[in-house]
Amino acid sequence: MRGQYKHDQLFLWYLPGVASALAYRKRTYVNDTIYSMAKLHYRESPTPKQKSAFAPYLSDDEELILVTGLGSTYLRSKFIIYLLFPGMVFGGIFLGIGLWLGVDSIVCFLIGVVVMVLVAVLKTLHTNHANRYLLTTSRVIIKKGLFSVKLTSALFDKITNIEVDQSFFDRIFLHHGTIVVNTSGLNKNEMVLRYVDYPIEFKNLLERLISRERDQSGQSSSFSTVEGEILE
Repeated sequence: MRGQYKHDQLFLWYLPGVASALAYRKRTYVNDTIYSMAKLHYRESPTPKQKSAFAPYLSDDEELILVTGLGSTYLRSKFIIYLLFPGMVFGGIFLGIGLWLGVDSIVCFLIGVVVMVLVAVLKTLHTNHANRYLLTTSRVIIKKGLFSVKLTSALFDKITNIEVDQSFFDRIFLHHGTIVVNTSGLNKNEMVLRYVDYPIEFKNLLERLISRERDQSGQSSSFSTVEGEILE
């Protein structure tokens, strides 16, 4: 009788640990399943660094699934623009200062070019990190800003419509587009994700996350999607 009592105590002692292990395995299986939903271009996201950086924006029971932002082609075009302004402005200032101080003209020119490129790189990095799109296990989030941050989010159970707009040129050459997420009870187009790389893949993953969330909560998983083109 005493042995049976000790056995019951040990069972009750290990039961929470077993439950935690099963819950962890279930979360791991779910995450692996979600990752398998993603296409090739989003398979590496999120990285451990991204998980750590965006953890303050998530709730306790929320997990980060994907982090993306402005498309790479769009950022390259912005880099070229930033080379012209403000890159050339700062480069010209340093060039003028060097010539005024009597520094060799070739050295001044090289310094001006380096400053111009450095300013364009820093400006492009700021633009990239100041515009982030996050998918979690329960919502889609738009993060704007780097030092002063603005967050806009929509819970999956509130999303009613997803639209993808790509021009022919964007689809064939640039591989980016605009995703519009509409939610119930609010104005249309209140969440716009611009210049998203491979937007169809992003939309497909978002749809699967929404369906999974609604299946778990017992809600209807029906919502409408639109894949359109804006011909220029």
